[in-house]
Amino acid sequence: MSGTASNPVTVGCKLPNGVVLRVGESKAILSGANSSNVIGGYGLSSVPSDLWDAWHAKHKDSDLVKKGLVFAQSTVAKATAQANEQAGIKTGAEPLDPDAPAPGVTKAGSK
Repeated sequence: MSGTASNPVTVGCKLPNGVVLRVGESKAILSGANSSNVIGGYGLSSVPSDLWDAWHAKHKDSDLVKKGLVFAQSTVAKATAQANEQAGIKTGAEPLDPDAPAPGVTKAGSK
């Protein structure tokens, strides 16, 4: 994505508490899956495109980007569509199902 600060992008973040994008003195706080408006498990935030471009260039090989936990689109509609398409992506921070906890873990009181 490229652009200028006057052209914001919409960034989706699936981490529960969001994340802070920081480049030099500039920063943007992303809404996460615990925000009040969630689409496909993603919080959506408006971020200046120059900040996103700089952050993405520095972190393009991170798991956040590679696994689709953080992404950007040029419009809210495109970000909403991508969030819905990626709704099944897991972060690893999902709550445990008490009836089917992690492998090797049994529910308290079970034998």
